[in-house]
Amino acid sequence: MKICPNCGTSVNDDATFCNNCGASLSSAAPAADTNKLASSKPQDVTSQQAPVAPPVMQQNFQQGGFGQPQGQPQGQPYMQQPYIDPKDHTAEFDPKDIEDNKLFAVVPYFFSFIAGVIVGIYVSESQFLKFHIKNALRLDIASTIVALFLIIPFLGWFAGGICMAILIVVRIIAIVNAFSGKAKELPIIGGISFLK
Repeated sequence: MKICPNCGTSVNDDATFCNNCGASLSSAAPAADTNKLASSKPQDVTSQQAPVAPPVMQQNFQQGGFGQPQGQPQGQPYMQQPYIDPKDHTAEFDPKDIEDNKLFAVVPYFFSFIAGVIVGIYVSESQFLKFHIKNALRLDIASTIVALFLIIPFLGWFAGGICMAILIVVRIIAIVNAFSGKAKELPIIGGISFLK
């Protein structure tokens, strides 16, 4: 058993802090010196008073002012709400629908939304597939608009090439989302709102 050098209380050998006063025992005397500390007279712990916080700090702490949100009941731990992506609509679809039609949802991105419409006729009851057909239509509209820039020599070729590269990356993101069973709005072109 260790003896706390601060207050003289006996503490377990594996303890790193005193249970009574909270003093660190890591720099405490080795076990050979515990007999010398045990023979010395322990301090009177009852005569020591705990430090008192100023009244303003006590009031703020009692009202939940330090680290406690105002709407949170006192004594309850603060629980942060999980982040919910507003562009992720996966929870709105039936998991069985997602699992059954993941492969069909990728078709409009590989070919065009027209192929997606043909697949959509075949699987007409899938809301998950319809979501991805609408995303593919948005992507095809953006690609058509960017292709119009390619008519303009030099500056249009440069700007259109950069925009086409960005749309290829967006198409890859859409394919990965469809394969993984997610229904997320596409970055950059997800704001085309006439297809709601």
